[in-house]
Amino acid sequence: MPGTYRIGLSVVAVLIWALITVWGIWTPHDPAPLTQGLGGRLAWPIIGAGLFMLVVAMVMGWRDIGLVAPRPWTSLRLLLLPGLYLLLFLGLALAIGLPPPVTILFLLANTLAVGFSEEIAFRGVLFHALRTRLSLWPAIWLTSVAFGAVHVINGFTTGDFLEAAIQAVTAFMSGVFFMAVMLRTRSIIPAMLFHAFWDFLLTLIAAGVVSTPVKGSVHWWTLVVPILFILPNFLYGLWLLRKLDARETGLAPLPAS
Repeated sequence: MPGTYRIGLSVVAVLIWALITVWGIWTPHDPAPLTQGLGGRLAWPIIGAGLFMLVVAMVMGWRDIGLVAPRPWTSLRLLLLPGLYLLLFLGLALAIGLPPPVTILFLLANTLAVGFSEEIAFRGVLFHALRTRLSLWPAIWLTSVAFGAVHVINGFTTGDFLEAAIQAVTAFMSGVFFMAVMLRTRSIIPAMLFHAFWDFLLTLIAAGVVSTPVKGSVHWWTLVVPILFILPNFLYGLWLLRKLDARETGLAPLPAS
């Protein structure tokens, strides 16, 4: 398929994906924390959006989106360092106190759906479409900016657009890291799983914290700390992407050596 048509179809697919993802947000409701929605029921719009993108990729024959095993398996070692974050999150969640088991199950199911859906939409479909016409770094930056921008939608759920804007910035930075993981492992699956468990443990911590929001008071550190927190992953992602071999910019099976 000519690159221009693939980019156009991919952009349309991502827009439809976004509409499916936010289904129900536009109906009247009281803003609520994301943990409340993710921990109380299955997020069918998110699940549906991910399945939609999978069907689109299969129907269009886009086999380069990375739904393959890591190659080689030893490439997973690059996740050891950022994996320390996950251990820290787990420790914090246990120290704070876990929510009821049913809440944990809903959070796990829904964050797995988020990891799958967002990765296949952006690092999968959109990125590889852009790569048909753009060189590596422009495709990485455009994909990451788009991934960050879509998180502004969270403001309609929580009612806090300043927080959503910070989420957009941190999502952009995380997007660069997830891109590096995908390209270095030659598979989108490790990025999906790391993304999912990152979200799961953070929402698990948030669900275990009992606090009363204070409105009308925004401190500078509440805006800066999330960015500083994700900065190591962002810088690590840039380091992983240094001198990337041209063969590693596509996820089709490698030729036999």
